[in-house]
Amino acid sequence: MFSETDDVPPAPAYGPGRRGARDRLQPALLDRLTDNAPHEHAEALPAHWIDERRLRAAVLRDLGWLFNSANGLGEIDAAVYREAASSVTNYGIPSLAGTQMSGIDLAGLEASIREAMVRFEPRFLPGSIDVRCVTDARALHHQNRLTLEIHATLWSVPYPLEILLLSDLDLESGVVSLRERTGSVAHG
Repeated sequence: MFSETDDVPPAPAYGPGRRGARDRLQPALLDRLTDNAPHEHAEALPAHWIDERRLRAAVLRDLGWLFNSANGLGEIDAAVYREAASSVTNYGIPSLAGTQMSGIDLAGLEASIREAMVRFEPRFLPGSIDVRCVTDARALHHQNRLTLEIHATLWSVPYPLEILLLSDLDLESGVVSLRERTGSVAHG
């Protein structure tokens, strides 16, 4: 699993080449509450604001945590326990470790991932999330990996950010890796 700072680039130095207030974004609550420098008595200004690159890295890290957590929907009756089905006790996506490709409902998996993002990653605009399986059937014979493309709008102030991710799900181990089209990778 990730520590609080894994795969999140360091805060930018504020100096002569700094960007304006328009480019400063506020980190997520978890990142604001995490004390990455417990020996310091006060936080420096850069800790209160992040740039777009750090925001994207933090979102990628958090989605890695979400996608590499198995939810408990198979263990509860969602029709009877509706609140449990939509609570944090159901954090994650369905476990696919050891599942054969022929046993996967792709439309259902896409919907499950979208629902997990809507429910547990509020930084995305819910209506903007599009999840599609883009795996080439020929590649499944050799790699046993399912590739999903996720396009969504990340809500942020002062402006929203478009994000396009590729998610590789290893059907043997159940491990999900994420990367932006720019090439950064997050593993769980």
